[in-house]
Amino acid sequence: MNTGQTLMVIVGILLLTVFILTVYRASTARITISLVNEATISATGIAQSIIDEIQMKAFDENTTTSGVSSTNSLTAVGSLGPETGETQSTLFDDIDDYNNFTRSDSLSRMGTFNTKVQVYYVQKMTPETKSLSKTFTKRIDVFVFNFSLTDTLKLYHIVSY
Repeated sequence: MNTGQTLMVIVGILLLTVFILTVYRASTARITISLVNEATISATGIAQSIIDEIQMKAFDENTTTSGVSSTNSLTAVGSLGPETGETQSTLFDDIDDYNNFTRSDSLSRMGTFNTKVQVYYVQKMTPETKSLSKTFTKRIDVFVFNFSLTDTLKLYHIVSY
């Protein structure tokens, strides 16, 4: 083999290496996107199931057995959260009991999904802003974390009385 042939073999090997690396990168990117999509779908299902669970509860501790006509009868802004004795979600009887609630769900394929819930009063016409006073509208924010998600998944829901 002369120098020209050796050089052509080296260039051929180099081109083959570049091709293999390109295929590998594309394959890895597809797998990563697939895992992120699967994690996003799983996280959305978990968040939505918590929102569905919360929506089945009374609007406020003071509306579990009867109605109220004034915001003065609702739970104070600083007291949102579970009442004494409500140590687990199966004992929660109203929406704001879920304030600062956390839960972990383990899925065999995607690992652990950690969920945090925040509940707070908002003005009916500006639900993106927390209210410093009691209103007949509450916002539920659900955050889901997982190592396969590129960012925290956030779902929110507005409930009015």
